[in-house]
Amino acid sequence: MSHIFHEGSLEVLRTTSGALYIGAVVGLLGVIFALRRLMPVFFLAVFPATVAHELTHLGAALLLNGKPAGFHLIPQRSNNGYVLGTIRCANVRWYNGLFIGLAPLSLLAVAVVLLGWRAHRHVAINGSEALWAYAIACLAYAAIPSWQDIKVALASLWWLIALGAVVTWYHWIR
Repeated sequence: MSHIFHEGSLEVLRTTSGALYIGAVVGLLGVIFALRRLMPVFFLAVFPATVAHELTHLGAALLLNGKPAGFHLIPQRSNNGYVLGTIRCANVRWYNGLFIGLAPLSLLAVAVVLLGWRAHRHVAINGSEALWAYAIACLAYAAIPSWQDIKVALASLWWLIALGAVVTWYHWIR
């Protein structure tokens, strides 16, 4: 798999094989979004994505002293519909909230790397490749932050803005 990490290695995504794989993943993402109308089926279809999404929050919280205090993967009804999974943290602060809230975005990089790896293989259309395309689509879907994720991230975004202002000011006076 090391051949996909060198410079220009994702150029394979511009090939016919890459375009077909991207098309399959985008098609599966469309199916996932369409399934939102069929809640029980949707819950099953996105369960792997829910697990991946919540595990990124959990990992970031563990690494950054967020003190995870609750982890749920069973969909629950809320005022605005359903919550597919949650992780509760007892110590979300200015220094870790941005990273805990936006941790699922890291799954997009994993999806792109897997997409490049699978497209390099001159794949045939079969059940195995359909599962790979589904896994990549789930990772891409899981990378989408929820509104609650965004709220957590925005609460600690001020320090990043302040840091940018200080760096800009420093370069301005030099």
